[in-house]
Amino acid sequence: MHIVFLNGNEFKGSWQDFMRALRHPLFVALILGMTGIVFLLGPYDHILPDAVIARVLIVVSSVCVYIATAVAWVAQSRRWAFMAFSFPTLLTAVMVTSLWGVNMSVAAGGQAIDAMQWVQLIAFNIVFCVVGELVLASFLIERIAAETGMKARPILAYGSEEAARFVPPAATEIAAKIATEIAAEIVPEWADILGEKLAIDHIWHIKAEEHYVAVGLRCGRSVLLRGRLADAIAQLPPGAGMQVHRSHWVAVAALAKVWRAREGWRLRLQTGHEVPIARNRTVQARDWATAVLQGK
Repeated sequence: MHIVFLNGNEFKGSWQDFMRALRHPLFVALILGMTGIVFLLGPYDHILPDAVIARVLIVVSSVCVYIATAVAWVAQSRRWAFMAFSFPTLLTAVMVTSLWGVNMSVAAGGQAIDAMQWVQLIAFNIVFCVVGELVLASFLIERIAAETGMKARPILAYGSEEAARFVPPAATEIAAKIATEIAAEIVPEWADILGEKLAIDHIWHIKAEEHYVAVGLRCGRSVLLRGRLADAIAQLPPGAGMQVHRSHWVAVAALAKVWRAREGWRLRLQTGHEVPIARNRTVQARDWATAVLQGK
């Protein structure tokens, strides 16, 4: 699954990763904080019923409806295998939540609103939710991704396949000659990874997802291929990298750091992404990473 936020960051991973992210303390704190702001500022007090309990129930149920609608939209995008852009998701959730909240308010004795008030209500809800999403995408998403196994990084890092394979022409004849000599001496090895021909030294990270594997390349592009992680690793030379987790394989050239975090040992790649090390592979993977980094 693949979510693209308004500020250009993206969130990639399995459905299980996504559900863990929804339970992450930072995400829960953001939702509770935004709900607290609604109670503090009272932007809906003029249409809500006078009973305090009714107001609380309507606001809390509206927050639940908003989250449920957004999750349902993401789940549908996963089923149809397309990227879930955050603004259409947000817009759909705002419309459904606005209808729910107003109807619940009227049913509980609140004030009905006219067309202009509907426009103002929906506009406020969109702006309010966009602010919350920008806080999530700009300040919280990378930490949530690191602790749930997902990837968070600028969308611009993902180019097209043609762009990734494009080699810019030499600026001068001298540069062209040097490039030709280097190409003659160094011929890259290629591997057929689940039907996709890729240069082995360009493969930095392979992650298992539901029925697919995501192959992260040195250029920053990610290729999603249908198949198993074990089948993809079998096509690579033994010394090219190591499977440090049941869902992660890391290339030697991609390693930047190995350290012990609160939740266990982790690797940091040259791209800035973090990869967890499985507990049953800790000693082997840690020694391998330490030896690789000392040799660089």
